[in-house]
Amino acid sequence: MDITWTVGVLSAGAENLQPLAGGTSATRAGAVEAASDALVVAAMDHGRQEYRVRVADTLIVIIPGLTEQGEVDLVDLPATLPRFERARR
Repeated sequence: MDITWTVGVLSAGAENLQPLAGGTSATRAGAVEAASDALVVAAMDHGRQEYRVRVADTLIVIIPGLTEQGEVDLVDLPATLPRFERARR
């Protein structure tokens, strides 16, 4: 059974979610990894915005943190979805 995942951004001032990436994976862990990778790329491109990540039937809203220098924290961001998955169990 394929697990579907999507990543979208709700930019400041926007009313509609802009789809950025999506796909399927044979396992939930694979879908989480692919969505996590896509989330990091999205944050690199769009900065600190509100991201909506869906893996199967689970929707997660993520607003990345900032580093001490005021930049989007791309170092800790990849661990967000896997951490959520562990807590979900």
